[in-house]
Amino acid sequence: MTPIKTTLTLRILAGALALAASLPAQTPAAPPEGEVIALPEFSVGAAAGENSWVASSSMSGTRTNVPIQNLPRSIQVLTSEFLADIGADNMGDAAAFMTGVTSQGKQDAVFDNNTLTVRGMRQNRHYRDGVKEGFVGMINDNASIDRIEALRGPSSLLSGVVEPGGMINQISKRPRTKAETSVKVSLGSWEYFRTEVDVNQPVTSKFALRAVLAYQDGNSWRAWESSTRRVAFLAGSCRVTPNTIVNARAETIKYEGNVAIALPGIRIPTTSSATSVTAAPTVGAYAFGYVPESILPWDFNPFGPNNRRTQETFRVSGDLQHRFSDMLSLRGATSWSKSDRRDLRLSGSASTVIARLLNPALGNVEGNVVPDEIRWAATKDDETWDIWSYSADLRGKFEYFGLKHEAILGLERIESRNWRDRYDTPNSTGTALGAAPSTNPNALTRYKFPTSQSGALAADAFQPAWAEMTDLSRYTSPNSYVAQNVVRGAVSFTNVISTADDHWHALAGVRRDHGANSALSGTTNALAVRQQLPYENATSGTIGLLYRPWKVLSVYASSSNSFSGVPTGIDVYGNLLTKPESGKSFEFGAKTSFLDGRLGFETAVFQLNRTNTRRQLSDAEIIAALGFLPSGARSIQDNGEKSRGIEGQVLFAPVRGYQIATSFSYIDTGLVSPDNPIRNGGPITGRPRSNGSFFHKYTVQNGALKDFSFNNAVIWVDGFRADSVSGTTGLVTNSIPGYIRVDFGAGYRTKVLGRPVSFAATVRNAENKKIMEGLQSKGDLRSFRLSATTKF
Repeated sequence: MTPIKTTLTLRILAGALALAASLPAQTPAAPPEGEVIALPEFSVGAAAGENSWVASSSMSGTRTNVPIQNLPRSIQVLTSEFLADIGADNMGDAAAFMTGVTSQGKQDAVFDNNTLTVRGMRQNRHYRDGVKEGFVGMINDNASIDRIEALRGPSSLLSGVVEPGGMINQISKRPRTKAETSVKVSLGSWEYFRTEVDVNQPVTSKFALRAVLAYQDGNSWRAWESSTRRVAFLAGSCRVTPNTIVNARAETIKYEGNVAIALPGIRIPTTSSATSVTAAPTVGAYAFGYVPESILPWDFNPFGPNNRRTQETFRVSGDLQHRFSDMLSLRGATSWSKSDRRDLRLSGSASTVIARLLNPALGNVEGNVVPDEIRWAATKDDETWDIWSYSADLRGKFEYFGLKHEAILGLERIESRNWRDRYDTPNSTGTALGAAPSTNPNALTRYKFPTSQSGALAADAFQPAWAEMTDLSRYTSPNSYVAQNVVRGAVSFTNVISTADDHWHALAGVRRDHGANSALSGTTNALAVRQQLPYENATSGTIGLLYRPWKVLSVYASSSNSFSGVPTGIDVYGNLLTKPESGKSFEFGAKTSFLDGRLGFETAVFQLNRTNTRRQLSDAEIIAALGFLPSGARSIQDNGEKSRGIEGQVLFAPVRGYQIATSFSYIDTGLVSPDNPIRNGGPITGRPRSNGSFFHKYTVQNGALKDFSFNNAVIWVDGFRADSVSGTTGLVTNSIPGYIRVDFGAGYRTKVLGRPVSFAATVRNAENKKIMEGLQSKGDLRSFRLSATTKF
């Protein structure tokens, strides 16, 4: 952080403290043992030790603590207890239990890692404590996470730049007032090992620390795939005065992995011609997506043991909370996050595999002749993301004319930097039959299939290229260099108004963002030139009304919009594109809470449109507008996507010790004015129409099996996921198969040497199904895990 930024931050904090000292304030009662040290208006979370899947309030609706039942928005919260019960190590594990959310790529994936779809829209901008993460693929681990909040629908009022489907917000763990240490050790299939240590220690009655350490290591059901993750997290909270609290958090994650290919591109030869071997598949042939095992074994991994990825993630944040009076309070916050990612990976040309039987005795696939070798190349990809955020929220709470009014004035400044430098090895050339290998000494050896021609090479035999790609001197082909900086400022004003009898609640807010971009880009640093990039100007609003005719029922309607940046490019006249990509949604919903909160149901129907995305103009369109064809691509912002659907979630505790959580969504997505007009209104690849989950857990309360627990999860995704769509007919030519995944678990709580100990055993994908979780992501085969946890 620069001296100017540090000085500015200190001045803001000093000014806030001086103002706090000059104003009277109501002294709050000391928090009960086990509570977090925080002002209730700026904190959420269940009491320590409370085993509940139900969250009554959220920070993701207004940046302050507001009861979910009073918000005219669709919000789902996965509490720490629920995350522990489903055995979620990271957000990818939790995604299957989020309503209207599907995973498109795992954390351990080459492409589309940590990518989700929310309400049918792509979402890879994740948030930590309400602040956008610096990099879409930042490693995360639930060891430091208290809860995950999903705010569905456009959400720029809260977070600025966000995809229109919604926002996934991870809330960090906070120190509590009770001294407690927990240790958890887990073992599982494919050499899986994980240990977590979570220490909460009050230093004084006003100051507490919380430290978390985690280590995870394991292989995979696929050959040549493994990962190691080290997590260190430290948080501190101090009640400086009865009405002033300072919080600080820091986390580092070091990740090392040998990443398997998400899914290889498949080409099927049609003749023995040397040119037709590289032809794209015909309609109905296999492209991306499910490929029969007669063509390609499910666990086939051509990337080998040296497809290396290392990543270090850093997160540092702090906030000052002060209550001036019962009417006025303030929070000032700052955060910094950074991702350093280094890849040595086989490149895109290497991820296309000629379809063939991996049988040494056969040299063809279903009557088609295939080559003995295919070309091979590698990419050295170094990338760094930094993001700084400074924000202040001034909260006022008023009562007048029989109304209760909470108003939040927000200010935010975000600065981010992205640096990326990529080089390739020369391509080994020669995919066609009989083509000669490259004479470039830096080219990798071509991939050899296990055919009789190559001496019956085993399917998992070591390929020479897998060792050659670790030689950094081979990376002599420039790919790209990017150095981009973004500075964005925002001001927001949010209002939550309700009647004194709590029958009516209204949410109305608006946010204005202004951002400036600058970038250098080229094939190398030496050849990089400054790019013309647009300014960002966007106004985002949310308005909603909720009516509660009875205490147990709320119905609401809302409209919201968001923006996700201005696409680069020029229009037909050579001017920069100026419109921010935006989303707008209308939704109607209902929320219920019966049986003293033991039965909660929430449902919503929605219509969502994404607009102002870029479409490249055809030559005919350009000539029609200008009368001639200039050099360079010209674009227009009339592309878009649309989705509509219904979603629901239920939390039910019918009897003591038994809890049920279920979710369901039906979402129909389509393209609007795509680059290929034949596909207008057609499906978006990888998006299911319906998906959902069912999870239940029962803990025996009496008898010989007292304190034994049993759980079961069922996760389903339908098969209406287009994999490839014809450019001539607009019809789906391949679909990704749907699936149902079934998990089981059991646990037991007891005491060992006077200490409470919990044992758990789980089996995931009990039926050992071969599952396509996302567009390019295969699900794990059957796996077993055992864990033991103790607290003291």
